[in-house]
Amino acid sequence: MRNLSLPTKVFVLFAITTLGYISTPYAQTMLESTAQMAPPLPPVMPVSNSVVKQAKDQINGDFGYMDRASVGGQIQSVWNDTIPSEGVFEYNLCEACVYKVRVREFMVTSVVLPKGVKIHSFDVGDSAKFQVKKRADNILAIQPAGGGLDTSMQVYTKSGEVFPFYLRAESFNSKNVPDLVVKIKTTGLQDHPVISTKSISQGDTDETLAPMSILPDEKSDALEGMVSQLAPYGGDKGPSGGATTDFIKSATFDPDKLHGWGDYKLWGDEKLRPVSVFRDDHFTYIQFGDKWTDIELPTAYVVIDEIDELVNTRIQGRTYIVENTSELITLKSGKSFMCIQYGGKA
Repeated sequence: MRNLSLPTKVFVLFAITTLGYISTPYAQTMLESTAQMAPPLPPVMPVSNSVVKQAKDQINGDFGYMDRASVGGQIQSVWNDTIPSEGVFEYNLCEACVYKVRVREFMVTSVVLPKGVKIHSFDVGDSAKFQVKKRADNILAIQPAGGGLDTSMQVYTKSGEVFPFYLRAESFNSKNVPDLVVKIKTTGLQDHPVISTKSISQGDTDETLAPMSILPDEKSDALEGMVSQLAPYGGDKGPSGGATTDFIKSATFDPDKLHGWGDYKLWGDEKLRPVSVFRDDHFTYIQFGDKWTDIELPTAYVVIDEIDELVNTRIQGRTYIVENTSELITLKSGKSFMCIQYGGKA
């Protein structure tokens, strides 16, 4: 200690004193009291066996599998029993019409304007919920963001025409077949929408209705109306000036050929029941009376080789014309149907 410097001597004395206190009972008591004043350590939670096993597996590079399968159960069953032409709707060009289009979520609908028409631009009422894109000079593609929505669409052409559309979006589980293609054509006898080529499965109603009968004055009124409406029937042009089909060109309308009043038996859904049905050598004529403005006009089918085959239809004034004279014609609209069976002379 004699040869040590003063600071070193002080440090050595402090160390000796401290060690002496620790070795005494008093120093031990002080240390225990200090330990009791310190905050307790958090409890150690038990580790499950699965965590231990997973940790061991991961050490060896085994991180398990990952199931990437998507959620099922969303197939749109409305398509199960459709025929190839369903989902296609055709309109004749109409200057005073709003074209109605049924779209569906998760599906794209194409709107095809007449040939030669070039789209300049378009406006959509709800552009956030309906995505519309131009795909060709005369074609637009529409996809809704969901179901239960509707909006309007105005299409402007380079020649200054305006095509107004009403768009209705239905959900993936809707019972209605959507319009996947909507065509606007310039052919036809009159500027009215032609009947859709779509169809939905036949309904369950099997009520049999009594054969219809037409009073003499009703027959006269119907005949007079048909004569005035179909007078241009045998010409090369329809009332709108558009070219008709070759069959219509070659067929000459003869009011003396009209017959069949009271010769038809009807059964099916009452809402599709016509007030008058008659025919000539070429076509079957159906009139719905006051229902004309309320019902969605049906599609028409005839049975060929035990299979329902879609037949051409059109409207002339307020008369629904089926371009067929089969003994049995079935009208379908949604799940509703009406069977029209001819029981008179051919």
